[in-house]
Amino acid sequence: MMEDLQTLISGIEYKIRRLKDEKHNLEQSIESLINDKNELNKIVLEQSQEINSLKEQIKTLKLGETIKNSLDTTDVKLKINNLVRKIDKCVGIIVETEKAKISNK
Repeated sequence: MMEDLQTLISGIEYKIRRLKDEKHNLEQSIESLINDKNELNKIVLEQSQEINSLKEQIKTLKLGETIKNSLDTTDVKLKINNLVRKIDKCVGIIVETEKAKISNK
């Protein structure tokens, strides 16, 4: 009877050790996956920024081609004015953001 009880306790202790080891392994796997996810998010952000930069270069090249090939200066002036308006909007947004940051401090 006592021997059976001892065997039962030993079995339970063995299972507890196995569960602790498995828990530790799973925690390490989770940490590794989180690190991988963070690294992939960083890569995605960098690639998105590169894509946006390349899109801007394409726009600039297209504008340059339009200016180069255009005989109608009115069209070129309209495109330049449109770009200036967009730049002005961006500057306005930046100024508003900076003012909001200063007022929040």
